[in-house]
Amino acid sequence: MTLARKGTRIIVVDGERFRWVVAPDDEPGLAIVVERADGPGRRMVTWVEHGTVVAPGLVAWVIREALGQGWTPRERGRQVTFRVQDADRTVLIRWPPGP
Repeated sequence: MTLARKGTRIIVVDGERFRWVVAPDDEPGLAIVVERADGPGRRMVTWVEHGTVVAPGLVAWVIREALGQGWTPRERGRQVTFRVQDADRTVLIRWPPGP
């Protein structure tokens, strides 16, 4: 399932176009939902604390960090989920944490 165009934003990170939206889910916080803008692929969801200002700079950082941790947006498959671990937004971890 792909994100609807209405209500989403486009961001270009390292030459690749992504579509993103903030989903105000209840717990564990706000969800930043990202997928490729130009075709099917694997969705990525990153949880941030309530009250976090989700601006394009944060979204670009999340995308780069997720790519560095193995997110493959061009491949089909189950969504990958991450969480911003600290308030300084310096650590992105897989969520839920594995054994």
